[in-house]
Amino acid sequence: MIRTASLTLAAIILMGGAGHVLAAEPVSACTSASDQKMITLVADFEALSASRDPIREGGNGNLAALSQWPDDSTKTLKAYGVALRGLITRLNAIPAESLCTVQALNQALIKDRLELELDSLRFDEARLPFNTGDGFYTVPDYAAAGVVLRTEPEARAWIAKLKALPAYYAAETENMKRGITTGFMRPKLVATKALAVMEKHAAQPVAEHSLLNPLKNLPDSIPAATRAQLVTEGTQVIATQVRPAEDALVAFFKNDYVPKAPDSIAIGNLPDGRAYYQYLIHRNASTDMAPEAIHELGLSEMKRIRAEMDADIKTSGFRGSFAEFQTFIRTDPQFIAESPEDYYEKVSAVLIRVQGLLPLYFNHLPRQPVTIHEVDPQLKSSSSGYNPASLAQGLPGTVVINTDHLDQSPTSGLTAWAMHEGLPGHHLQIALAQENDALPKFRRRDDINAFVEGWALYSEHLGVEMGMYRNPYEDFGRLSLEMWRACRLVIDTGMHVKGWSREQAVACLRDNTGLSDRAIQNEVDRYIGWPGQALGYKIGEIRIRQLRAKAEAALGPKFDLRDFHDQILKNGPVPLDILSQQVDNWVRRGGS
Repeated sequence: MIRTASLTLAAIILMGGAGHVLAAEPVSACTSASDQKMITLVADFEALSASRDPIREGGNGNLAALSQWPDDSTKTLKAYGVALRGLITRLNAIPAESLCTVQALNQALIKDRLELELDSLRFDEARLPFNTGDGFYTVPDYAAAGVVLRTEPEARAWIAKLKALPAYYAAETENMKRGITTGFMRPKLVATKALAVMEKHAAQPVAEHSLLNPLKNLPDSIPAATRAQLVTEGTQVIATQVRPAEDALVAFFKNDYVPKAPDSIAIGNLPDGRAYYQYLIHRNASTDMAPEAIHELGLSEMKRIRAEMDADIKTSGFRGSFAEFQTFIRTDPQFIAESPEDYYEKVSAVLIRVQGLLPLYFNHLPRQPVTIHEVDPQLKSSSSGYNPASLAQGLPGTVVINTDHLDQSPTSGLTAWAMHEGLPGHHLQIALAQENDALPKFRRRDDINAFVEGWALYSEHLGVEMGMYRNPYEDFGRLSLEMWRACRLVIDTGMHVKGWSREQAVACLRDNTGLSDRAIQNEVDRYIGWPGQALGYKIGEIRIRQLRAKAEAALGPKFDLRDFHDQILKNGPVPLDILSQQVDNWVRRGGS
């Protein structure tokens, strides 16, 4: 899972490859009047997107953005809608057939994004600014964890950002109040978990507040007296402005939001909830499949994977039932890390081992290194995952681990997990996109869920070909993770449109995967509070594997796996239908 996480534990840096950047289609032929209009429109679209993401822009060196928070106020969202409609009017006025290949692809990608954003505004999605474990209230900590302040002006911009935090919380609170009035709210279970995180955050001693960390880590190039003064000023802002805003947010959730939140866990039960869920499927899974069809696809995948899991159990020589093997894989000491350091070293070993195999499967490797760090203490309730690199800040890509409750984190699936989050999963894909200067900025982003997570799950399966799973236990761990993603198709649709209870969802994961009880509980709550997001993994992976099988059959001996991977990755993250078109075009060219 992609996240913005903190960097708290020193790690060995794993260096990426020295291969040249993946090339997109050449732009030399893009000289028509229509192409020039698209070039201007791309720039305007990117400027609008940047204005909506001050966290990213601040991390990229924009001093003004560094002092700002996202603005979801009613006034700003209304203006944003006007801007979006203006862009799509201009976009639709450009005939696609008049564009060069590069600009035609840009047109299709921007149109997809504009339509998604307009639909979000139509559903007034700002009323739901949080999910399970994450949301507007964790944005400040993610921002603090992902920024490096190097100059006094940057430090003062951060202090200005702290002063702006109460207004940010106030705007989000107004949106949630509108949700209360209209009955468009997160379930009580999700709201209660959010409240617990807020309360913990607000209980931090002022002098130890996590938002002070960027100021406490200023470089020695700033005079010591100035550094001390900046910390003092930041502490004062925390005490007089941030802390009262945090307390007000806690009070709002405790007294207003949680008591009025619905008991129902189904997004489909909200006003216009079924239509909203279909929108979430389109956005997160890059498909217009009906929930019922996704449910059946999940059941089919579960049946296939279970047969492979049974085969691994037989190969292992284990004598007992499937349930007994699950207990064995969850609890036997050989599958439990002895310490956080042991867990850490096991993840490192996987990444080092896979790194040496990458040139056999990829023509191009990223220049950026990947490292490993422990999740920030304030974010322990959130998932582990991957934190993309920041080229501007000089930060590497980071596999983020959570070593709390190691007895609930069996290592049988660690190889597949590390390949998903690190290499050749998230890090390779995202870093290659970031480094691809031939792409416009918006195409280097990591925000197309089905592509990004589908690629990472495909990477887990690629590990079979790479020989990464050394015994039936590690392969069972891989299959258990794949079964987990297949169960998601069944559980997500089951809970949100088919009337499933939370208990049914828990049973699905308990009976079919090797996940620990703690992980199962957290996962189910994630699907409740983040409808549709978990669908993208399996749907994206299935599409990539289908495209590969189709290309292999069509090209025969001309098929080259490394070239196929180039076709998947060279255009940055794209919707699955567009990805299919790109691969089909490559096949028609004979794999060249």
